[in-house]
Amino acid sequence: MSVPAPSPPRQEPPESLRARILREATRLFAERGYAATSVREITMAAGCTKPALYYHFGGKEQLFLQAIRHETEGITRLIFDVTGGDLPVRDLIARGLETFVEHVHRNPMGMRLLMRAELWPDEGQPEYDFESLRATHLELIKGLLARGVEEKSVRPDVDLEDAAYALAGIIDQRLQLWLRGEPVPADFPARAVSIFFDGVAAR
Repeated sequence: MSVPAPSPPRQEPPESLRARILREATRLFAERGYAATSVREITMAAGCTKPALYYHFGGKEQLFLQAIRHETEGITRLIFDVTGGDLPVRDLIARGLETFVEHVHRNPMGMRLLMRAELWPDEGQPEYDFESLRATHLELIKGLLARGVEEKSVRPDVDLEDAAYALAGIIDQRLQLWLRGEPVPADFPARAVSIFFDGVAAR
């Protein structure tokens, strides 16, 4: 009886040149900033020519903005997915924080780029509307908290905007510590949810 030959290992589709340029540009912009990163360095890292970069992105400024958009769209999709779930609101927020921490660990350069570009922009760096992005995210969080009021897991007298800022602030401060080299603790999502919903007052 013949033994069937094992199936060949599944091959991952090759990364497109455009995706490779975007990945290497994201890394370099995150590590060095916009001003200190040259088109030549990006093309060398991506293994392509300058005409190829200009063909796909038009130039350094457009490439930088596309790198920012790529990362912000990913985070916005994550928030949409969480806020659209049908679990209790406390569980949705816990799951959202866990997913966000996983996203940061999987994509540290993307998150580093966003924080650097927003908090410490270089002179001459192309402008990106981070204010509108944050407003969009806060509205999604406020909508989720409004659902919490309906299901009676959030007090009806709570100002939803203040609460949304409080939750976003917990995340932002932890990310700034991470950016300075402090790892995000594995139990951070559970701790953050406990503080947010249960407070710090002694019972």
